[in-house]
Amino acid sequence: MTRYQFQDTERKALEKLNIPLVIYQLIDKRVVTILVTDGMCKLMGDSRENISKLFDEDMYRDTHPDDKARVADAALKFAMGGDNFDCVYRTLSHVINDYVIIHSHGEHFVTEDGTMLSSTIYMVEGMGEDFENPLTEKLASNFRDMMSKESLIRDNFYDTLTGLPNMSYFLALADAGKQAIIDEGKTPGIVFFDFTGMKYFNEKFGLKEGDNLLSAFGDILRKYFSNENCGRMGSDHFAVFTQMEEIEATLQNIFKDMKRANDGKTLPVHVGIYSMAFEDVPASSACDRAKIVSDKEKGAYLSKYAFYDENTHVVASHYEYVINTFEKAIREGWIQPYYQQIMRSVNGRVCDEEALARWIDPARGIIPPNHFIYVLEDAKLIHKLDLYILECVLRDLEDVVKKGFQIVPVSINLSKYDFELCDIVDEITKRVEASTISSEMITIEITESVSTLDEEFVSDQIRRFHDAGFKVWMDDFGSGYSSLNMLQKFDFDLIKLDMRFMREFGMSKKNHVIVKELIQMITKLGLDTIAEGVETIEQVKFLREVGCSKMQGFYFAKPIPLDEWYTIYGARVGNVIEVFEESDYYATVGKVNIVEPVVNEDYNWDSNEFFGQIPTGVVEIREDSTYILRYNRNFAKFLMKTGYLDEVDLGNAMIQQKREPTKDFMDAVDKCNNIDKWVQVENMQDEDYYTSFFIRKIAVNPIHGYTAYEVAILSIAKD
Repeated sequence: MTRYQFQDTERKALEKLNIPLVIYQLIDKRVVTILVTDGMCKLMGDSRENISKLFDEDMYRDTHPDDKARVADAALKFAMGGDNFDCVYRTLSHVINDYVIIHSHGEHFVTEDGTMLSSTIYMVEGMGEDFENPLTEKLASNFRDMMSKESLIRDNFYDTLTGLPNMSYFLALADAGKQAIIDEGKTPGIVFFDFTGMKYFNEKFGLKEGDNLLSAFGDILRKYFSNENCGRMGSDHFAVFTQMEEIEATLQNIFKDMKRANDGKTLPVHVGIYSMAFEDVPASSACDRAKIVSDKEKGAYLSKYAFYDENTHVVASHYEYVINTFEKAIREGWIQPYYQQIMRSVNGRVCDEEALARWIDPARGIIPPNHFIYVLEDAKLIHKLDLYILECVLRDLEDVVKKGFQIVPVSINLSKYDFELCDIVDEITKRVEASTISSEMITIEITESVSTLDEEFVSDQIRRFHDAGFKVWMDDFGSGYSSLNMLQKFDFDLIKLDMRFMREFGMSKKNHVIVKELIQMITKLGLDTIAEGVETIEQVKFLREVGCSKMQGFYFAKPIPLDEWYTIYGARVGNVIEVFEESDYYATVGKVNIVEPVVNEDYNWDSNEFFGQIPTGVVEIREDSTYILRYNRNFAKFLMKTGYLDEVDLGNAMIQQKREPTKDFMDAVDKCNNIDKWVQVENMQDEDYYTSFFIRKIAVNPIHGYTAYEVAILSIAKD
């Protein structure tokens, strides 16, 4: 649409009017100033040219912040063909340097050639600070009434904080204004801005200061681009549509201004740039692509920018494919759970399984989880995936039971976004209750990313899961900075160590010390542990010696679909599955602290009083034999010296002793069965050694009647 031109005589006559009046035209979804009268120039104390420029680039620059979005909304709706415009608001007068109350009234009219224009008259109703003026009080009441109208809240065009166009209006402006930039011989594009560290800024300075920073950034954008070329896309995200020529120099100036913004209380900004020279796409797609670029190196705490290029396009195309195909992938069953077994260290049997989402695409083959999980999180679709995987797990468990196989609890992974997008506790509980599977057979895994949510909220969700009968595990412990804080504040049942610890196992002995101390700390808190990524026998030996409760990794089993699981167990060649009724027995044995045994409950003795590690282990007495269920390194050395086991036995689960214990040891065992505390034995002879030790009864196997005992050796002397 072309700009309307008045005849010269007509324009001059209108411009000489002493009435504060402005005539506008809607061109490409933007309100453009066509004519300004002398009366308006007197009211604003400025020239006609400056007023026209101001109204075209930032019409509501001087409007009171509380009124800015409301009046901009009303004006735009009027300009787009709505009913007559009648609005009261406050604006800063540069003549008296104070706010005045303006009553503006507008009507549409059509010119002879059919062009629709809008004329608006501006009248000063009162002083903004004249609180005792009855008129002011009435106008203030009008403000409250208008702000409460649902239509204004529901269908606004401007952001209430910054006064910039909101996302939907910005995208409409960008699509409409693209051709004007091309007509000037320039290249249009979208620039996306994302603050880094906004959450922690709000925690440090408060939400009000965060709003001040966002508002200040809006002012900076207006300094370099007109108001209607900018938009607030929500939260701490902004966008601009503009010409690409000299955009890098402009961004450098914005970065400099940001360092001084908000009295120095500021943040870095990550910027993504999409040029229509790459591909002419709608503004919404261009904005998405610019955002993808801004998300690169998200952890970098400095202002930076990057352009959308061919490499980014490959990633973005995959991103769009995942979003566009996700619903179909669920319907067609392309996404399904693969099950990876988790082994209990004590008995070497399968005690749990983890359900891992796998996407087998008919067109693209296997799409790895790290290629679609983050996309679904970003698109706020992840809760649909996680609930779908739960439904598949429940269906599969029911099928396994129907076929007569033993089942173990299956863990499902939840994202922090699940808690934001739905009542995930209720959704999971409803699905489990509608099945024949009990809640004790479903375990919830939560990553430390939930630490970014409200602490009280997260604690309440974990409590609700527990109340519904689910166990809750913390996944990927040690992968970020919040792990220890989460361990202290949230009530988890088990801590799963990040697989990075096993991946770096052979790189440094420091890693061994860290893993040992982490497991020891978690054990002292009364929690179980799982080590992920276990791939070698050396890792298995180490983890058993330092007291890790459970292990998971390719050394034991890779993730497999249910049909492959059936093939393996139908042939009776898979890992032995733990009988569920025995799980509490083995869990109790697994919680024994073999690194620092606790005897001072019954005796004035503490393992910390001794130099070196106290030889400690757990033995299981059966009717015809004795088995070693757990051991630390020094306990294993003692057993090898006395001929109870060989070096080659280490790393195995439930090691049968090479010979039976002495009569004195068995007498101590009988004594333990009659008292519920540690029994002390001094100078017991065993082969060429005299040993003093403590022994206590731990638990009894509910099915077979086997009894487990903890043994802590105080001294060993050779005859």
